[in-house]
Amino acid sequence: EYIYRAWRKRKVLSLVSFDVKGAYNGVYKERLLQRLKARGIPQKLVKWVNAFCSQRTASIQVNGQDSEVRSLPQAGLPQGSPLSPILFLFFNADLVQHQIDENGGSLAFVDDYTAWVTGPSRQANRQGIQDIIDRALEWERRSGATFEADKTAIIHFTRNWRHPEDYSTFNIKGDIVRPKDRVKVLGVIMDTKLYFQQHIAEAATKGLEAMLELRRLKGLSPSTARQLFVAAVAPTMDYASNVWKHRCRTAQMRVINRVQRIGAQAIIGTFNTVATAVAEAEASIQSAQERFDRKAIKFWVRLQTLPTSHPLRRIRPQGFKRHISPFQKMAAAYRNLPVDRLETIEAFPQTPWECRIHTVVEEDGDKATKAIQTGWAVRAVTGSSARNELVGYGTAILFPLSHRRGGSTTTISNTTGSREEQNPYTAELTAIAKTLETISKGIRHRVIYVFSTNKAAVSAAGKPRQQSG
Repeated sequence: EYIYRAWRKRKVLSLVSFDVKGAYNGVYKERLLQRLKARGIPQKLVKWVNAFCSQRTASIQVNGQDSEVRSLPQAGLPQGSPLSPILFLFFNADLVQHQIDENGGSLAFVDDYTAWVTGPSRQANRQGIQDIIDRALEWERRSGATFEADKTAIIHFTRNWRHPEDYSTFNIKGDIVRPKDRVKVLGVIMDTKLYFQQHIAEAATKGLEAMLELRRLKGLSPSTARQLFVAAVAPTMDYASNVWKHRCRTAQMRVINRVQRIGAQAIIGTFNTVATAVAEAEASIQSAQERFDRKAIKFWVRLQTLPTSHPLRRIRPQGFKRHISPFQKMAAAYRNLPVDRLETIEAFPQTPWECRIHTVVEEDGDKATKAIQTGWAVRAVTGSSARNELVGYGTAILFPLSHRRGGSTTTISNTTGSREEQNPYTAELTAIAKTLETISKGIRHRVIYVFSTNKAAVSAAGKPRQQSG
């Protein structure tokens, strides 16, 4: 998106890509602990991470035989731990943390680090690229990490033929690095003009290789072969299709459709002369264009569920006549898609330091009845139902005023939607949420009991990490 923004202003975006050698294994514990402290991580957690990274051992297993267990003086972070990606974010935060704006920015994914600058020409961006290289090498020296020189790449993105060519080179740790015509960023081959011809060709080649391997498997039922095609072959070709599918013309689609035709032959054994569309229909597989469109719609819908603080949500689709980006084309294609009723899915449902709702599933009806009769507490009963193709909920809330005066009762009822869009489970969750919202406006520092007969809704309320999306 920032490349197209630069092009609209008749500028050049220059990008440099680094690859950290042995990302997790190259993490030095002392540097990691220092950076955790600098980021304000509590001392207890720092000590826990210190113990997590200390006294590591390893052994090799071959054919069921284990080698001698040896200690690892420099073990880094374990590859399979879910904590390792989080700790690595702290480790390289000083390198990656850079404001993304019209002048430049940076991003990283595990061991891939990419930064860019924007300027009026290739020559004008040279100093900015050199500053990025110097900053990365300084971080490398302070961190004990190592950048792989053969994977370091520089590229200038421009479609303006008036911009003069720049054949100047860069010296990175004694190696001469020249700007390339194409570079791979997070698995996508990007050329200087973003035509993606090389990426589409390689995607089709990989898909063809995977399809030929599937074709060699004998004795598969059509359903099994179809499942393997959908799970193993199609994702090989469709990776990042939202970025390059708009550049997929007739010639490129012809190669991709060849993979589709061979896939249909592997599934149901069609003849070579059968048309691709007919073979796809007989094999009950989606066409490549249908898969591309389906992925684009899914991406657009998921984009609308992101919170407003997410960087992708901040990108405003605008109408441009020049250098229309894939994102802008997607926004124009799906501008009439109804997304106003989509929920917002947060990255985390609840912060760790907030008290969670305590839930109890009571199987004994007598105990549940006694709990409802609990005296000095706010009590609420919720319920949901589906009638006449409509789903709704109701709740009754009892606010105790005093032991003598009794209390006041508030009732709420509403229809959540049609049976095609809602069900009693979602209505019950809505009832619980509406009940707690109503109670929180009137009282504070009181015990609240919410009673429900929907066990699934109660279990979901006690585990807020289980969200839709």
